[in-house]
Amino acid sequence: MELDVYALGNALVDVQVQIQDSLLTELGLEKGNRYLIEHGRQEEILRRLLGSDSLDSARKTGKLQTAAGGSAANTMYGISQLGGRAGFCGKIANDELGALFAEHMRQSGVVFKEKPEQGMTGTCVVLISEDAQRTMLTCLGVSGQIDYEDIDEELLRHSRYIYLEGYLFESERAARTMLRAVAVAGNNGVKIALAASDANCVDRHRDLLVPLIRNDVDLLFANAREARALSGADNNEAAFRVLSGWCEGVAVTDGEHGSLVSFNGEITKIPPHRVSALDTTGAGDAYAAGLLYGIARGRTVIESGAIASFFSAGVVAQIGPRHSGDIQPDLKKLL
Repeated sequence: MELDVYALGNALVDVQVQIQDSLLTELGLEKGNRYLIEHGRQEEILRRLLGSDSLDSARKTGKLQTAAGGSAANTMYGISQLGGRAGFCGKIANDELGALFAEHMRQSGVVFKEKPEQGMTGTCVVLISEDAQRTMLTCLGVSGQIDYEDIDEELLRHSRYIYLEGYLFESERAARTMLRAVAVAGNNGVKIALAASDANCVDRHRDLLVPLIRNDVDLLFANAREARALSGADNNEAAFRVLSGWCEGVAVTDGEHGSLVSFNGEITKIPPHRVSALDTTGAGDAYAAGLLYGIARGRTVIESGAIASFFSAGVVAQIGPRHSGDIQPDLKKLL
């Protein structure tokens, strides 16, 4: 089987809850930040959100939403929705949330060959404020224990791109697995795409990320804040110039200001699609899906950027990290 993109990432179940800002103050959290937390802290916060309800009953009553998530998994889901062929490798546990993750991936059309093991499936509690900002609380569970043996090497070697998330550097074991996958991809002519993922993650692992980007990455995705953290530049324009000199392709997103894409030194400005934002969760993942899908299918940078901008805007205009409904009719009109 040949794929457009094969991804390696943290297999997480997203738990999305709409909240008031006062809850963030109560929990001692800063709005818009991403926190890596332990299982006990995650359970404590879920109890505060759920009260006497179980997770299952809260889902049924609409108190919260759950979905297979994780940055790279969301991007593969998006590529599949757009009509591409995508595969995903991530570690889940033999529990209720692991079964939910596997079922959602199968329904999405993404190739996912799970190998469940004992432990707890990773979760990401997404607290959505009234202004559509999201505060993310991630508990990796077994997702950080991914080994190279979990990867389907046949799929890896027969993909146009392998897509990696910077979040993998949060686990030494996952980071080693990712670097080995990069070597195999390079030896088989598979292009390497990487999402910087999070500015705080970049700050923690910049010494590992920068050499990887400069030596191996063909297409880098970052938002403006991540770009500044990676490059060390103090403004967006300077950051983009620095990153454009590091690898063949760079895409830097800046919310309502659109994005800049550089391929082989040629810079393209991609205008934003104007929408009323309800939830920014997954916007960057959807943008990466659109651009990767277009490039892998031989579209021009302008066409691929238009798909990326349109698709990410659709995600922002709804609750949850993945586009709901059939995107194909709108995609045909766009192109």
